[in-house]
Amino acid sequence: MYYIKDAKIRRMLEYDGAPCAEVGVLPGAAGDPALLVYIVEDKREEGFEIIRILTNDADTATDWYDNSLHDAFVDVTATAFTGSPIMSPEEEKNKFQRELLIFGDLKKQLAIRFRDHD
Repeated sequence: MYYIKDAKIRRMLEYDGAPCAEVGVLPGAAGDPALLVYIVEDKREEGFEIIRILTNDADTATDWYDNSLHDAFVDVTATAFTGSPIMSPEEEKNKFQRELLIFGDLKKQLAIRFRDHD
C-alpha cells in the first residue's frame, strides 16, 4: 500500500475533453516514487475519481525542469495496485483514493477548483 506524506493540486487541465485535476503526491515510505494523480469529478461516489496515475521518478538534481514529456514520468494506472492477500487490486485502489481525498483539505480544494473551472 502507498502511504501519503503530502498531496497538492498542481494544475487543472483537460483529459478526454473533461476537466481534470493533476495532483502531486509525495510518498510517506522510503523508496516509493512520487506520483502524479489525475482526478475527475464523479457524481456517483465520493465526488471524484482517479483516472490516471504516473510515477514521477524525476531527480531534482538532474531534472531541474518540470517536464512530463521525458522518461521520468511513467504511466502506472493499470499496474499501480496489485492487491494483497487481504485486498483485491480494486479494493486497494479504492482505499488509496479515499485516503487521498481525505488528506488535509484536498477534497475541499478539488471542489473549489472544479467549480471555478466551469
